[in-house]
Amino acid sequence: MREWHPYRIKDIVQLVSIKSEDLTLPYIALDNIISWDATFVPSDSATDGNSNLCEAGDVLFGKLRPYLAKAYIPTETSICSPEFLVLRPNKGTNNKFLLYFLLSKSFISHIRNQVAGVKMPRTNWSQISCYPILMPSPDEQEAIAEYLDKECEKIGRNIELLERKADAYKRLRRSIINRAVTRGLNPDVPLKPSGNDWIGDIPAHWELKPLRSFITLITPEKKGENDYQLLSVTRDKGVIQRGERGEDGNNNRIPEDLNNYKVVRKDDFVVNKMKAWMGSYGVSDFTGIVSPAYYVCEVHDIYERFFSIAIRCKLYTNFFWKYSKGIRVDQWDMSPLALKEIPLVTPPEEEQKEIVAYLDEKCGKIDAIIEKIGAQIERLKELKRSLINEVVTGKRAIINV
Repeated sequence: MREWHPYRIKDIVQLVSIKSEDLTLPYIALDNIISWDATFVPSDSATDGNSNLCEAGDVLFGKLRPYLAKAYIPTETSICSPEFLVLRPNKGTNNKFLLYFLLSKSFISHIRNQVAGVKMPRTNWSQISCYPILMPSPDEQEAIAEYLDKECEKIGRNIELLERKADAYKRLRRSIINRAVTRGLNPDVPLKPSGNDWIGDIPAHWELKPLRSFITLITPEKKGENDYQLLSVTRDKGVIQRGERGEDGNNNRIPEDLNNYKVVRKDDFVVNKMKAWMGSYGVSDFTGIVSPAYYVCEVHDIYERFFSIAIRCKLYTNFFWKYSKGIRVDQWDMSPLALKEIPLVTPPEEEQKEIVAYLDEKCGKIDAIIEKIGAQIERLKELKRSLINEVVTGKRAIINV
């Protein structure tokens, strides 16, 4: 390694804090930036009027939950969320080299430890500015940035191919479930019109019943001072266990006071009434608490495993969308009456159990493949993070520098 000189971050950049109300400029929110990847993705986020100005070539670093490693270089003059630190490199500081340094495992680990134990962890300039950084010459910084661009692009292409493969298996899984819970396992079964255009024909001996036949909206106890696991509902996984600090990729605000949160028992049906149209509902495998914005229902008169699988298939997501109302899509709400009117294709109980057993076997094999692909993706992501860390800290020399 050629000679690298020790500095602090505040020696190589300037913190820029310029407010802007220019709504004609592009807006960059935290959820526009992919963790650890410095990539911008479009979203529905919009400024609330409290934004900072940033220029092309500045380096943005997310202050909120800094362990998410959200950093980005704007390509044009923009406004950004105040949850970003706007760093303007000094002369002699390559912005791409700085970006990669801010995404290094060493730096993120340090900042994570600085904010450990805080529910809404936020770093600040004081914590970041004094962090030590070894700086090579400007030419070597540029060479390192170009090398990492090329190597990270290679790894990114491999990750993208694996993600496409996993997505194909997920689509296959959804198709198998949708077919089984709406048509059964016998391809030669006689069919009859369901009476609903979205559902179409169903087996002649099956019924179409509204959800009120199977769910009872309950008034659950409030958390109070009891200690319960915090739960949430996602469109991909249904009901999940959630840490009070929030997990990676989970930017929902968690209030300090959870005493009004609702208690959910195992096998309760949970619906986020404000986001049901997004698929935010499911049967809970856990006992815990959810936001007051959720409906909690008991499930009855149906095999619970069948209900849990069937209700989350794509067909019924469409009904949750159809039955949600509001002025703006992001503020749509679902009323209890609308929830109870959603139709459910219902086979006899014995057939429900046969379908569940079939899906357990079939989907179990697909899930194993998806899990294997996911492990390969995580290994590649870890390889990328380790590569960045070793190169920007001088632990790995690159060729021709």
